[in-house]
Amino acid sequence: MKNITISMDEELARKTRVEAAKAGKSMSRFIAELLEKRFEPEQKPGSEEHNPQLEAIKRFLAGPKWDVTENDRMPTAEERNARR
Repeated sequence: MKNITISMDEELARKTRVEAAKAGKSMSRFIAELLEKRFEPEQKPGSEEHNPQLEAIKRFLAGPKWDVTENDRMPTAEERNARR
């Protein structure tokens, strides 16, 4: 583990100290956990965290299938692009 020194104004230090105490943590641990959350991937496997982008992609991929075959074969480029 790497030790670092940070500077902050007195009011921010006071607020941070109070919030860390409420959480039952040292200021160092409190700040480290805030930064860990900031740099973690959006959602860990098995996490119940809300990720709207991932949910939208899952809904899209789970949606109704689109059957593009014609007579059990894929259409040619000309058939796909034909003006109707």
